[in-house]
Amino acid sequence: MTKYIKFFLTTVLAVSLLTACAFGDRRPPATLYDLGPLKTENLSRLPAGMPVISTKVHAPEWMNENLMFYRLDYVNDQQVRFYTESSWNSPPSRLFKNRLDTYLVAAGSTVTGIRTSSPTLTLRIYLEDFSQHFSSPSDNTSRIVLRASLFRGRDLVAQKRFRKEVVSRTADAQGGARALAQSSDELIVEIMNWMAERSE
Repeated sequence: MTKYIKFFLTTVLAVSLLTACAFGDRRPPATLYDLGPLKTENLSRLPAGMPVISTKVHAPEWMNENLMFYRLDYVNDQQVRFYTESSWNSPPSRLFKNRLDTYLVAAGSTVTGIRTSSPTLTLRIYLEDFSQHFSSPSDNTSRIVLRASLFRGRDLVAQKRFRKEVVSRTADAQGGARALAQSSDELIVEIMNWMAERSE
C-alpha cells in the first residue's frame, strides 16, 4: 500500500511539473497593430494614377518580422529593441506595400504582379528604417527611411531616398503605431507625386 501511495504521489508530482512547464511560461497574446484606414484628406493630394504598375517592397533581414522596433537613441542608437507585448499584424515591408497598393488603386492605377506586353512601371522600395526613436524617456519620433527606384521595363527611370519623421503623442507602442501610420501615409503621397513627375 505504501509503495502504491509513493508511486501515486510521484506520478502526480511529475504531471504537475510537466503542466507547469507547458503552461507556466505562456504570456498573454500581444496587442496587434496595423496602419489603420486610409485618411480621406490624403486622397485629395494624390496625382492621377499611372495605368499599370508593379510594386515590390524589401527590407533588411532583421526587419522581416512582425515585431515593433524602437531605439533608445539617448542610450545607444545602434541597439535595436522591440516591444514584447505589442506587434504588427504583418512585417513592415508587407504593411507598407499593402498601404502603397491601396493608395495607387485609389488614385486610379492598376496594380499588378503580372508582366504585360506593354512596358510596365515597376516601383522597387527598400526600407532602411521603420521604427520609433527615443531622444529621451518621454520624447520620441517615428521614422521611416527608404530608397525608391522606378523602372520602365528594365530601364531605371529615377531613384530617390525618402525620409519621414512624425512626433509620437505617447511614449509607447500605441503612440509609435499611430505615428508610423501617419509617416507611411505622408511618405506614400510624396512617392506617388515623385513617380508622376518622373514617369511622364
